[in-house]
Amino acid sequence: MKPATTLPAPPAPLADLAITAAVERLFTRQRGISAAFINVATHAGIVMLTGFTDHLLGRDRAEEVAKAVRGVRGVINNVEVRTPDVSDEVLRQDVAEALATNPATHPLPLTCRAQNGVVELRGTVRNWAERQLALHVAKGVRGICQLTDHLEHASRPVTGNDERLATEIRELLRWNVRVHAGLVSVEVRGGRVTLGGGVGSAAERSEVVGMAWAAGAGLVDSLALRVDPELPPDELRRDKYAYHADADIARALRDALRYDPRVVLSEPEVAVHNGLVTLRGAVSSLGARLAAEQDARGIVGVLGVRNLLTVCPPELPADPLIRRRVQAALRRDPYLHDVALAVQVRNGWVSLSGTVGTRFETARAERVASQINGVVHVENHLQLPAPVLAQPDDAALADAIRHELHWNTFLHDQPVQVTVNHGRATLRGTVEDWHRAQMVVHCAYVAGARAVNDQLRIREELPL
Repeated sequence: MKPATTLPAPPAPLADLAITAAVERLFTRQRGISAAFINVATHAGIVMLTGFTDHLLGRDRAEEVAKAVRGVRGVINNVEVRTPDVSDEVLRQDVAEALATNPATHPLPLTCRAQNGVVELRGTVRNWAERQLALHVAKGVRGICQLTDHLEHASRPVTGNDERLATEIRELLRWNVRVHAGLVSVEVRGGRVTLGGGVGSAAERSEVVGMAWAAGAGLVDSLALRVDPELPPDELRRDKYAYHADADIARALRDALRYDPRVVLSEPEVAVHNGLVTLRGAVSSLGARLAAEQDARGIVGVLGVRNLLTVCPPELPADPLIRRRVQAALRRDPYLHDVALAVQVRNGWVSLSGTVGTRFETARAERVASQINGVVHVENHLQLPAPVLAQPDDAALADAIRHELHWNTFLHDQPVQVTVNHGRATLRGTVEDWHRAQMVVHCAYVAGARAVNDQLRIREELPL
């Protein structure tokens, strides 16, 4: 067993060849990416992706993973989507059904057309977040090689509210655990948001731009917002992880829920005590219940979440109809279409059984089922194949985990200690928030750990 060590500070700046190698290695380990068919090149920190994949989600996932690699300043995604042959009528029906059976997109007046694998989405949405959700749902349909966005949404009135909009954007960034925005400037004039300053990663830059749109910007100009991996971490964080009162955490979470189209109509009750969030009340879908908890865990200062929300659909479809909808969703999913899964439903409770190849597919199947209208709970009984009984190389696995952490833009400066014994990884140290703790555990599994003993602490749990 290799002794625990703290990750060393890497040399700066990071070389393009090293960044390329890191992205390529992550592609081979991350599920959901056609690593063998995607080419990676880097110039001055800008990653160029070429090659092809077989669905839009895989294309987006490759870009997302690359942006989260330390040292990456931007990603140019030229990956081509080559889909299996699906007739235009079947494709149109599949997209329409996906939108109609998702609780968050079901009420929206959306239509779609398909021609030669190109899907055109039309209709009206209330805001930018709803637009992104509708596009994401459509991208989850197997057979789409290109999605054309003709959605329209009425931006909220911004005349005379520029300062309010700027304040809302700054507050969203301040409380978001996925971005250190201490050096980001926000200015608004006539509803047009101008972003400047700097962030430490391409992933954070995308998050900042997304927050500006989500807050209600009529237009976002981000040309002056630069990515510089060498910016001082203390200046990026500033007072982000200082003490936060429970009332302030609760207010920030209510704001986040208000911007989430999966939750906004449900209005969960929020209570916070010593950083522990309790969610109560009734929500209209399982997707809303899960999204509310996800939103809570994305708020700075949250140390844990008690999710007491109950799922009460406005109309509960008959079990056979729910079963058919879940089966159809699994069949049209680009990751799961060829996986044999059994689906049983009783009183809206869905039970999934069968054998899948990876942990990613296990989580994906549960997620797909949870996004269907009428589903109130998902029992995941999916099994993974029995592991090959070979003596694990603990030293190599520990090094692989450290490599994952070293190249992760959110984790490279977290003092995480890694030890491995018979393929079981033990993680110790103190990280900034729950979100990063979960990312460390995920990195251990991605690197090949058979099991993970999570002994990480969150910085805000330490005595003041």
